[in-house]
Amino acid sequence: MCYSNFSLSPEVLKMQLNKPFATVTPTLDGDVLAVLASADVTFTVSQIQRILTTVSGEGIRKVLTRLTAQGVVLNDQVGRTNTYRLNTEHLAAEPIMALSRLTSIFLDRLEAHLEGWGRDLKYAAVFGSAATGRMTLNSDIDLFLVRACAPDLDARDSPELWEQQLTELARLVTAWTGNDARVVEYAEHDLAAAAAADEPLLRDVAEQGLTVAGTRAWFNTQLRPVARSSAARRS
Repeated sequence: MCYSNFSLSPEVLKMQLNKPFATVTPTLDGDVLAVLASADVTFTVSQIQRILTTVSGEGIRKVLTRLTAQGVVLNDQVGRTNTYRLNTEHLAAEPIMALSRLTSIFLDRLEAHLEGWGRDLKYAAVFGSAATGRMTLNSDIDLFLVRACAPDLDARDSPELWEQQLTELARLVTAWTGNDARVVEYAEHDLAAAAAADEPLLRDVAEQGLTVAGTRAWFNTQLRPVARSSAARRS
């Protein structure tokens, strides 16, 4: 198992994938817009407050009033209840929707980049806080990679090329997000021993990781010793 890290200068703004609008605004406006952009439905103030649990209803109401005045949000009244939805015809709607999809855009970029690695890459996943939605401004983006055994490697592959690919991957992730990239690398033949030792990191990847190369079914197959050892301990 190997670790590698990459970071830009400390002045670079870091991203919270679970709070995409914080990239451009630290205010409550961004949190409210993220909720409205999450689904093409109407929301009441109470419904938004149940999602943004630490925010007051009055604060949400003030934001909605301001966004409605700007035309970004549409306000309707159902009986005595006000409902709100994103105005998808507004000129700002497209960038708002793009911001709300930052996590999926990030994962799509990773998948597209890793497709070019060929057969030397057996599996890759994002894990840790970036996968579980618990990122803070100090969070790294954790990446888990499994390199194929020698018989599966392309003829052009070499340890030097692999190291170059790891460095470029970490650089790209940091450039895309501003967050330090932390890459955990396993050789395929080391997985069985790590699984037999019930390595917690492998369980985290299996249970919460977001696959960006290879298949989860293949990775879970490699972890069968974990299930057997856990069952033996319980018995």
